[in-house]
Amino acid sequence: MKHINILKSLCLGVLLGGMSSCDYLDIEPQDRFTENDVFSNLGLTKAYVQKHYVLPRNGWNQQALRFISDESMNNFSWYDAWTVNEGGLTPDQLGGLDIWSDYYANIKNCNVFFANAEALNQIDKKERDILIGEMTFFRAYYYMELINRFGGVVLATEPFALDDPTLFRERASYEECVEFVAGEFKKAADLLPVKFTGENYGRITRGAALAMRSRVLLYAASPLWNPTDDKTKWQEASDAAAAVFSEEMAGVYSLDPDYKGLFLNSHSSEIIYARLYNSEHGHQFDWENTPNGWSGYSATCVLQEMVDSYEMEDGSMPDPSLYAAARENPWKNRDPRFYASIVCDGQQFRDNQVDFWINEDGVSGGKDSEYGRDNWNYSKTHYTIRKFMDESMLKPWSDKGSHPWIYCRLAEIYLNYAEAQFHLGNEAVAREYVNKIRERARGGREGILPDVTESGEALLAKIQHERKIEMAFEEHRFYDVRRWKIAEQTDNGDVHGIKIVKKADGSKSYEIIKVQSRKFDASMHYLVPIPNYEIRKCPKLNQNPGYPQL
Repeated sequence: MKHINILKSLCLGVLLGGMSSCDYLDIEPQDRFTENDVFSNLGLTKAYVQKHYVLPRNGWNQQALRFISDESMNNFSWYDAWTVNEGGLTPDQLGGLDIWSDYYANIKNCNVFFANAEALNQIDKKERDILIGEMTFFRAYYYMELINRFGGVVLATEPFALDDPTLFRERASYEECVEFVAGEFKKAADLLPVKFTGENYGRITRGAALAMRSRVLLYAASPLWNPTDDKTKWQEASDAAAAVFSEEMAGVYSLDPDYKGLFLNSHSSEIIYARLYNSEHGHQFDWENTPNGWSGYSATCVLQEMVDSYEMEDGSMPDPSLYAAARENPWKNRDPRFYASIVCDGQQFRDNQVDFWINEDGVSGGKDSEYGRDNWNYSKTHYTIRKFMDESMLKPWSDKGSHPWIYCRLAEIYLNYAEAQFHLGNEAVAREYVNKIRERARGGREGILPDVTESGEALLAKIQHERKIEMAFEEHRFYDVRRWKIAEQTDNGDVHGIKIVKKADGSKSYEIIKVQSRKFDASMHYLVPIPNYEIRKCPKLNQNPGYPQL
């Protein structure tokens, strides 16, 4: 089975999470590994590194960011998603946004590795460089995710003893953190190979490190952190994106012609960094997000606002009046990515038709409605997610998903580059790279999704819109609206779903309905608060603006 060696190593790596470094009463622990055990044994050292492949969060998790963005709402308020949506984010209530303790624990384990790096001198230099490159990448990734949420954080690059006088430190500035993270990704890129094959396929590569460097520098150049529009930051972001498809990297990545299928294909030419799964070590994303008529949870209730963000085939935006006038299928003639991403009433899904409608009597309805099968888990917006779904899976909760979670793909890098080029005044180049994405989106069809031709602020709006659609539900939108400083528009006010009534003659009516009121306070919500539990332990940590201080 492909990737089985890596996956077995990951299972062993999880056991190393309980590694002990103390010699309490000079008794050797029998239920865990000591540092000496791990770093004197190459197999255990590799497992220690490879456990980090399963530690970064991803969109299969119930804390997924799509639930707290303008893409969707969670059906059940997992990890207090509704509280966050409604403006209830506090230092004592971070919901699923709290990665502080988990990611610092991961960083600590990376630092333990580097403190023992001399033990690696006995092994082949190529293998040593790869292990060091992987851990350099992971530590930088954890820090990147922390600063994306919290701004500047404490930078620690060595293990701490409990009596260490420097244990309690102040936060570094955001700029200092970006410099560190970008430098670490560059260091990792210099140590890692361009690609892996065979049983090593799926390990971190040079491209993954360069791609994450592109992301962190793009965020740093954006209005949230670059209010003066310093062009040197945009140049750094542009150069970092270009490095991913430079001459050195030629032929490594390409846009996958199959937009829907690329998310099911762990070997897609577009993937730069992904977490791999197989049928033994699989996930339940499909069943958590499948409509209730298939015994799914309908967890991702796609918002009407997201549905109507997809263009019509001619490039115009949908007219809201079309729903009131429609008697069937008001979702015709949309951007092909719409049908690869969202499930609507009347469409084919898996092995049957989707029935979100209710009858005129108001007490009965289709199998996927509030009066259907397992009606406690019907979608509150009467839309669900299709993107990432393996529709060949037909045994609810028995079949496990084996498709990858893609952290980064080439389309993101093209959009990063287009955005940076726009801010540098190179609008023709920006249009070129946005239109590469739109060309693929057409799926080979002629006469739909016209090229972007705008200039000025209209071009920037097109770049931002293309990113919203192309990268929908991929854990980008939450960060994008914040770094662009538009979240007070996108994440405030009422959000909607649709009510579908089937009449006796078989026709249907469509009514837009409110499903939630959202609140975003621009004085504080652009950053996540530092958890109070951490400030109580380390009073030197200052709280983010707008949140109550301890």
